[in-house]
Amino acid sequence: MKVLDFETIRKAAKSMNPSIWYDWVDEALRHKAEFVCPPKPRMSQADGDYFNVMPAMYEKDNVAMVKMIGRHSIKRAEKRSTMMGDILLYEADTGILKALMDAEYITTLRTGAVAAHSAFQFICSGGTLGLIGLGNIMTVFFMTLLSKRYDKGIHRLLTVKLYKHHDQEVRFAERFKDTDNVSFVFCDTYEDVIRGSDLVVSAVTRATENFASDDCYKPGVTVIPVCTLGFQNCDLFFDQVFTDEIEQIRGFKYFDKFKSVHNVTDVLLGRVPGRLNDKQRILVYNYGVGIHDLYFAEQFYHAIQGTEVEYNFCKEKYFI
Repeated sequence: MKVLDFETIRKAAKSMNPSIWYDWVDEALRHKAEFVCPPKPRMSQADGDYFNVMPAMYEKDNVAMVKMIGRHSIKRAEKRSTMMGDILLYEADTGILKALMDAEYITTLRTGAVAAHSAFQFICSGGTLGLIGLGNIMTVFFMTLLSKRYDKGIHRLLTVKLYKHHDQEVRFAERFKDTDNVSFVFCDTYEDVIRGSDLVVSAVTRATENFASDDCYKPGVTVIPVCTLGFQNCDLFFDQVFTDEIEQIRGFKYFDKFKSVHNVTDVLLGRVPGRLNDKQRILVYNYGVGIHDLYFAEQFYHAIQGTEVEYNFCKEKYFI
């Protein structure tokens, strides 16, 4: 059995071209019907802490997975992230455990890459981006977006508006300062970030109210709320809503008021149209599906040697 811990996966990811993460997202979504992916149960705890349990199986590649991930505030001054998770990866036809893997880094990668994939699918022809919540997920999003733009030979200028918060905008701009054809603008308010932007991406993990009034959202804007927060007013007047899985957002407050809602997979497979013109306002709610965790975990499993350990499962009939 392999053990692939946080540092092992992080080291492997650093050597990769981020555009490959985009391709993994796309491949899994296109083959979504071939995965078994039950709804993820959530176990809520005090103070907003929780566990999410995410099972998935892909019999075509003979792999199955259970991911346990959750948010837990620091209780005893431990040196750890508030978000932690692990993946158990199995051989599907035997049930043999193949690997114990870190899930926190994989989750960050697939979440940011999914947002970049949605941006390419639904953005209009404009080049102004508004980014809110400039942590690790947003960094992965932007890395993947830039890498895929390069692959596609897109060189037009990007104006990127960053929300100012605890100098995150300074760190983010410094991280990408050597990128060609990118200009950063620092904004004091959410409305400054959103108004006039062709694409708005938010990775804010907590929000108690909407970020901006309706009139801030120009015709043609695409909004991607990575953590699904802060844009409930958009639910009521945007032209189209797309999602990684409709059943996971059916409980949203204004779900029944969406003008149009479709799975991204149906767009990729040509079953429904995506953006129809540069005037439509589009909202993309990717709630997170286990097929991406499984697909990313499988790719890392094959790419990394990892630490081999002896795991003595039952190999013969036994009696208590």
